[in-house]
Amino acid sequence: MPLDAFREPTVVEELAQAAFIWENFKVDVSLRIGNGDFSNAATSVCVLDFVLMLQAARVTLRESRLAVFELSDRQGEWHFTRDKELIGLRTQYATRKGWHFRPAEGHCRAGEFDSLVEQSLRDALALIFSRQPVTRQSPYLQALASNGFDAA
Repeated sequence: MPLDAFREPTVVEELAQAAFIWENFKVDVSLRIGNGDFSNAATSVCVLDFVLMLQAARVTLRESRLAVFELSDRQGEWHFTRDKELIGLRTQYATRKGWHFRPAEGHCRAGEFDSLVEQSLRDALALIFSRQPVTRQSPYLQALASNGFDAA
């Protein structure tokens, strides 16, 4: 039963989708695309928020050459690009002097990116279920496990 200072304990079946995306199951993501290491931009992130960002980028890049997203709990932009069958990624962070790109930049083939996104969802759910088996009772997580991103 998750509990925080502002709410009463809640059974897993009653947890809203936002509880899994914004508040719980934070991880340090290790993400490398091509020669770019983006792990520094993905420390202590909600694992489902991160995976859903990757999916949103994948969907957007099917119709556009640029997709820019932020994680729900922090400033910082993830710039995904598509040039034919090549997906690129750069991240940007804010300072008092404006926005700055991090030095990491990576590229991979679109098929590799698609595989990464699909595997990320499976891995995120496996992690959540292994650490908190009771979460298998969540209707939202059950839908993600059985229907994939269609349930998101």
